[in-house]
Amino acid sequence: MRSLKFVALVFVSFLFTYKMNAQISVGVKIGANFADTRVNGVLGTFAPEQKVYTGFTAGIIAEIPMTSAISFRPELNFIQKGFQIRETFDVSVLGLDLPLGGSARTRLNYIEMPLLIKYSIGNEQAKFYAIAGPNVAYAANAELRPRATFIVDFNLPHIPINLDNDIYNRWEVSGVIGLGGEVKAGHGKIFMDGRYNLGFTSMLENPIVNLDIKNQGFNISAGYAYTF
Repeated sequence: MRSLKFVALVFVSFLFTYKMNAQISVGVKIGANFADTRVNGVLGTFAPEQKVYTGFTAGIIAEIPMTSAISFRPELNFIQKGFQIRETFDVSVLGLDLPLGGSARTRLNYIEMPLLIKYSIGNEQAKFYAIAGPNVAYAANAELRPRATFIVDFNLPHIPINLDNDIYNRWEVSGVIGLGGEVKAGHGKIFMDGRYNLGFTSMLENPIVNLDIKNQGFNISAGYAYTF
């Protein structure tokens, strides 16, 4: 928790101490994250096929103009990442093919701070923009959500994941690139963007079994920013 408070303090302190003649926008956003992972290593070749995990994301953003077209856009977000695997096969009972199997969803809740550069084109009423930059994230907690299948799905008890185990890395460094648009609304603007996030550091690394897992994913969000 101290690490999370430190990240939030740095973000808020930056907004209050950064002074420019240009107007600064501050806003909120909400959206969905479509996450999965990249698995490397010998053990990864034997792992079941992964499915995309759909999670929630929300956060606060600031926009600090640097030129007429370029601005600095730091953010502080909550985002759910992870992946899911599913294995099913049919069992013949009295001549009927019945589904049997199971699935497991691994969910990690991150606090992240993207430090993005935004390039915009358009006019005061509407703009299109591109964003790119580094992102630092911290995994607050994680859990495994198993589900069994026999004709219908049965949810099993959730299993907490101990991220303090040596094979896990709570801190993540990644790169972000995306496109979006915005329209003027009152004293601020309504915006929407989609972005791709590629993890550079390992979320899980076990050299004994030659396994390395990194996060990646695409998210889309919309929000409103007020201009001061």
